[in-house]
Amino acid sequence: MSRTYEEIAAERRAKLNPASNEHAEVFEQAYRIAMQVVELRERHGLTQSQLAQKCSMDQADISRIERGSTSPTTRVLQRIADALDADLKLVARAS
Repeated sequence: MSRTYEEIAAERRAKLNPASNEHAEVFEQAYRIAMQVVELRERHGLTQSQLAQKCSMDQADISRIERGSTSPTTRVLQRIADALDADLKLVARAS
């Protein structure tokens, strides 16, 4: 049976020291944002190039965001959300 990303990440976090956990959390947040962008883009039937054009951005920028290799600004995320007919929102963490 395959494990989910969340299960693997939780196991890895348990083995790390607190400072490493902070870095892992930053990575995981970027990954979650990236996966939301990919999911919405695909749901709209857009290529990275088409989304980039709608956002007045380069395709390479969309690619970096989707790979999680960059942390987009709020302004960039808002442009992407607008192009994908989506909203940006903060969600309370599960305690």
